[in-house]
Amino acid sequence: MKKEYFSIPNLMGYFRILMLPVFLFSYYRAETGEEYGIAFLILAVSLLTDFFDGKIARKFDMVTDFGKILDPVADKLTQGVLAIAVALQYPFMGSFLILFLLKEIYMSAMGLYLIKKKNIRNGAQWYGKICTAVIDVGIAALLLFPELPYKKANIVILVMMAFMFFSLMNYVRFHITAVRGEKGKQPGRKIRWGLLVLAAALYLILGGALPYLKQPEVSETYRQEFDASRFYSDEASCDRAAVIEKNGDALAERIRLIGQAEESVILSTFDFRSDTAGKQMIAALMSAAERGVRVQILMDGFNFLLQMDGNPYFYALAETENVEIRVYNPVNLLTPWKAMSRMHDKYIIADETAYILGGRNTFNYFLGSQKSHKNYDRDVLVYNTGGAESSLYQVMDYFENLWEQDLCSPWNPAGWIAGTASVKNASGELHEIYGNMKAEHSGWFGERDYEKDTLPVNRITLLSNPTHLYSKEPQVFYALGELMSQAKERVVIHTPYIMCNEMMYRTFAQICAGDIPVTLMTNSAENNGNAFGAVDFVLNKEKILDTGLQILEYNGGISYHGKSLVMDDDISIVGSFNMDMKSVYQDTELMLVIHSREVNEALSRNLAAYQEDAQEAELSEDKRKEIYGSEKSIFGKSLRTVIWLLDPLVRFLM
Repeated sequence: MKKEYFSIPNLMGYFRILMLPVFLFSYYRAETGEEYGIAFLILAVSLLTDFFDGKIARKFDMVTDFGKILDPVADKLTQGVLAIAVALQYPFMGSFLILFLLKEIYMSAMGLYLIKKKNIRNGAQWYGKICTAVIDVGIAALLLFPELPYKKANIVILVMMAFMFFSLMNYVRFHITAVRGEKGKQPGRKIRWGLLVLAAALYLILGGALPYLKQPEVSETYRQEFDASRFYSDEASCDRAAVIEKNGDALAERIRLIGQAEESVILSTFDFRSDTAGKQMIAALMSAAERGVRVQILMDGFNFLLQMDGNPYFYALAETENVEIRVYNPVNLLTPWKAMSRMHDKYIIADETAYILGGRNTFNYFLGSQKSHKNYDRDVLVYNTGGAESSLYQVMDYFENLWEQDLCSPWNPAGWIAGTASVKNASGELHEIYGNMKAEHSGWFGERDYEKDTLPVNRITLLSNPTHLYSKEPQVFYALGELMSQAKERVVIHTPYIMCNEMMYRTFAQICAGDIPVTLMTNSAENNGNAFGAVDFVLNKEKILDTGLQILEYNGGISYHGKSLVMDDDISIVGSFNMDMKSVYQDTELMLVIHSREVNEALSRNLAAYQEDAQEAELSEDKRKEIYGSEKSIFGKSLRTVIWLLDPLVRFLM
């Protein structure tokens, strides 16, 4: 018996297990490269024992039944400890740990049952070995590359979880067969599994698409209540406004608003990332919360899953006192029929003083002057001089109504995450970033004479889509159509994409039936950063031109993301709304209608500057050439080919 439990290979197994908490403690406490090196040295010693114990057992005839149990237990403990170590750097690994624990509990329980009741001892199956290999490679990659972007790390973790789930389902099937005493595979089992996979795929695809197949009309109530005169006023209002055209100015104004806030900051955004500009925004929000300002953040559910969940910078922000984060329509694979309803609103409000609303997301593409990929976009800064009728309260009421709805879920990360090294390091880095911003960009924090730097307006009115899930009445598009039909001299529309259904074509045709010019500028297929928008534009360009719209294709070399309209010389409209069916029927959307000759003049100059890099649209003799443009990568061409084939079926979702 002593030989059974205390053979040299088994002693090496005990040693390997004992070294695991030592490694974990060393890794958790490590801050310098040297300290991480010591932790990995401890791990290497542990892994070497695993390499040699089996060889020693076989060469010196020390193989024991207990050793056959001890070795896989040590393997699983090693995997678990390494997963915990990864979770210290990538919090999304916590989801992996839960699935890993459930799988191992199940495997242990079923293994003991089969040994005791059926006297069956089975080794690892092929799917289990593949799962183990994938997990080992994935964990090794995450440990060896601690600077891996969190989005990519989360994808690695999701791949490991997918293989683990696949392995678990196959072991469940294997154990059912073993318990029943069945030999071999039942006829048709592969077919049944194939049908199950197909059913799951159809459940996700059809479940996500069918609720949006019917595109509703605007209700008669909304039509009757709509009054174009309410967007105009003969007197100056308490609001003043300024167009924010440059990405660098957009970041500076946001940081300034947050820095000067005394009571509250509200941020609603479609996409928020922890890149350079994103971290600067997180740092500013964290600083505001630490000085007692209430910070409320509302984030779209799909991009929350991609960018925030599992990201220690956002965990650091969420753990800060006075910060509340809620998620609009979180992703849930069990309810795919909700998946296409997204929150596309983009605004920030500071106290009751000022707000910024437009089309910019919260990361490098739209904010800051970094020398990296960017999109052109546009915001409006609105300053409230002190009146109770300010449009600021329209935006605030909209936010509070959405914030309190059940479809917005509070995000409260597990408390243990706050103590992980990655979150502590992220918090320290964010404080350092804020200090560097104040030192390097003092102008972002100085007082600004908003009244002097803004333009007078007569009235600002907020347009919004319904906020519920599923297909929505096209209220914003209807309102824009009615306003355009009132124009007497000109209409200019700028939109990144134009993807119309028959109702939208009819509306544009009616607007163009008058005597005034109606110009619409959008990205050319080659300049468009949205592959769906690019392909659909080429395929449906003739229908768009048939409406009478004068189409300009922007070819400035940088994708244009601005969503704006000017009408005559006094109405300007800026916001998040694209001229596509997704904005019309699926997403929450906001547009500010500004009655101001001064703002109209400023915005018109900006639109005209872009139009200098645009050409009149013409029908292409070779659609294939226009669709592919200068795209050279195999992936890019393949993607556009797939979209080309599927566009007639899925364009209503895009």
